[in-house]
Amino acid sequence: MKRIAVNLRPERVDGVIAALRGLKLEATIYDVKGAGKEKERVTSGRGMGTTELAYTTRKLVATVVDGGRLDDVIDAIKGELAGKAGRVVIMVSPVDDLIEI
Repeated sequence: MKRIAVNLRPERVDGVIAALRGLKLEATIYDVKGAGKEKERVTSGRGMGTTELAYTTRKLVATVVDGGRLDDVIDAIKGELAGKAGRVVIMVSPVDDLIEI
């Protein structure tokens, strides 16, 4: 089994969730902050200008799949995000055991 985690902008989450549901998969969504290449700017409500934050607000969408479905799931995620602006990171890691209670 493999865990797929997708780090992306908050406005892209709905499309990724729709792609996963189309494959009959469930996912967990985490709120995360990153300090990387992209910078997030916040505009003041009083017209005082913009402020550059030291971090960016992102979402992490995670799911677990059988190894045989890995390529199909990644292709569906890439297909949903193709041509859209913003950096997306897809991380794949092994899952030794999955225990449902």
